[in-house]
Amino acid sequence: MDIHVRYMTQEDLPRVYEINRLSFTTDAWSLDSLKREFNLSYSLKFVLEVGGEIVGYAILWLIKEEAFIMTFAIAPKYRGKGIGKLFLSELIDRLRESAKVIQLDVRKSNLPAIKLYRSLGFKIVRERPKFYSDGESALVMELEL
Repeated sequence: MDIHVRYMTQEDLPRVYEINRLSFTTDAWSLDSLKREFNLSYSLKFVLEVGGEIVGYAILWLIKEEAFIMTFAIAPKYRGKGIGKLFLSELIDRLRESAKVIQLDVRKSNLPAIKLYRSLGFKIVRERPKFYSDGESALVMELEL
């Protein structure tokens, strides 16, 4: 399987937006929100390709020595195959020189994602009550580099 991580371009946005909409029923990012990331100096944007097809994306903010995974998704038909773990591992490796810590928010009910993050060394550090628009709480997870 030909797997490749590269920087996102504006031409990738239609596919990134599609994966975003398939992945998040509530709190999905708008196309305008995704476009705005290209104007932020601290925004790092990546896509994951398998056989030349974009099957995942990640948007991270790097502020001083702290990285925040703002949004991350793998297309539904590619989930459960270890691809997300490979993608995140690559992103973590790329951040090691510039960040001391990586944080993210995850729905408390998203057990597959929590399991994935834990497998990479992330720990739950706190809860954000009623964080999402539907009232669900978020867990804040952190990885020290």
